[in-house]
Amino acid sequence: MPIDLPPAVADDWRRLGTRTDERSLSLATVTAETAVFEHRSTADALERLRGGRDIPVRSLFTVALAISPSLSTIGLSAADALDVAAPKAREQFVETVADDGIAVGAERATEYIDRPDGAVGHLSVLEVAYPIAGAVDGADGAAVGDGTATIDAEAHVAVWPTADTYVMAGGLLPLEGPPDAALLAAALDVDPARDRETIVDLFRGLELEAATDG
Repeated sequence: MPIDLPPAVADDWRRLGTRTDERSLSLATVTAETAVFEHRSTADALERLRGGRDIPVRSLFTVALAISPSLSTIGLSAADALDVAAPKAREQFVETVADDGIAVGAERATEYIDRPDGAVGHLSVLEVAYPIAGAVDGADGAAVGDGTATIDAEAHVAVWPTADTYVMAGGLLPLEGPPDAALLAAALDVDPARDRETIVDLFRGLELEAATDG
């Protein structure tokens, strides 16, 4: 089942969609169920920018991973294999957004992160170039973007081990508004510090074990 947002952030966001992907690794099959959430108060601006894409430039996501056969069956511990799983999780995220026409660039930061419950995960922060939809209206009514213009954005991708699998979560946030579209930029309400704090609240409040029950 898709993973819901924790109460600390749930009121300001709504689920936009879900998708299920499956990939085969050397020893197992990994099924990822991803839920994407959009920010309620900037949803109209996000819709105008994304031009039919599944992933808005301000979004949160949660991913439940199912591994078959289970890690314990093949003699692995999810926690002990985190250093191997984290890069694979990052690659999966990059492929997911690339499929949506969004370009992920260099890794800005990589680090281990602690939660209040003691769980230790791994975080990657990535540069993103988000394409601007050609149908966006500028402040003067003109179109902004021709399908090749982008705005700078940032992606946070974290993965934690559970008893026998992994949970992923993260977010995408704009670092700037669209050029030559003052009204739309104002509606987008770019605030990277606020958005990063929201992602931190997601990381702290996610129910890891409950997310993998059943």
